[in-house]
Amino acid sequence: MIAHVAEASEGRGRVVVRLGDFACSSASAIAATIHVAQAFRSQIEGLFVENPDLHAACSLGVVREVALHGRKSQKLAASRLSQDAEHFAVAAQRQLADAASRSGVAFTARVIRDTAVGALQTACNQSGPWNIIVFAEPIASPEKSTLLCDVMAHVFGTTGTIASGRFSSWRKGPILVAVEDVERLNGMIRAAQQLAAVEGDDVLLMPIGPDEFALDWLESEIRLTLGEAHGVSVLARASHVGFADVLRADIAARKPRLVIARHGGILLPVDDQARPLAELGCPVFQVH
Repeated sequence: MIAHVAEASEGRGRVVVRLGDFACSSASAIAATIHVAQAFRSQIEGLFVENPDLHAACSLGVVREVALHGRKSQKLAASRLSQDAEHFAVAAQRQLADAASRSGVAFTARVIRDTAVGALQTACNQSGPWNIIVFAEPIASPEKSTLLCDVMAHVFGTTGTIASGRFSSWRKGPILVAVEDVERLNGMIRAAQQLAAVEGDDVLLMPIGPDEFALDWLESEIRLTLGEAHGVSVLARASHVGFADVLRADIAARKPRLVIARHGGILLPVDDQARPLAELGCPVFQVH
């Protein structure tokens, strides 16, 4: 549930961007990071995670480094691995630092050698609660999907995570809230309004339920909660109730800037994250 996102002046909570894989960061994830920090007046921490297993492998004589063309290999040297990781960390952090500087957002950077979950637990415990975790790399494989779910399950005191799929876009458009229950409704609406206020976007609420009876109740609760909320619209229910792929196609057709949704719900099931994120086509703010 979205309860709070700390401002930089509170000295607690911030937008923590997980960098670490030897892969390019998603431009949409970086843009979403800046936007979220502006919306909540938070600072950004670029957390580069060094994989300890790679460094441990350097002590094993049987581990070889294979050239891209596949015709040459050599022993994996700890010094070269550390140097490569350092260079990649600097380049990844610079991309984020430059974006933060252009937007007037406070930025800090650090490196932790640990598993991704362990590094995020350390970082979030030190300045938590109320952190938002952003995955800089696209969630485009089963392994990345599993990592995202592990972070949601084991990194406590966070407000949620932001992730994007392959070919995700950052564009002018509404903040779309996928509402699957009323317990999170108030927090999700408040967060959407703050995110929309940065550039004057609209807020769209899409009720999502397993059947018509659930939707009837959910829609009545939404309208009762909204009252006269300015700039917030409730979308008509989708014709294919409970069919997640059709719902995601409906959302994608509306070209939202950002989607706010419940992790592990109909829209974003726990056992499948890469495909839904790719189908939505924009960054997604997932809440517990």
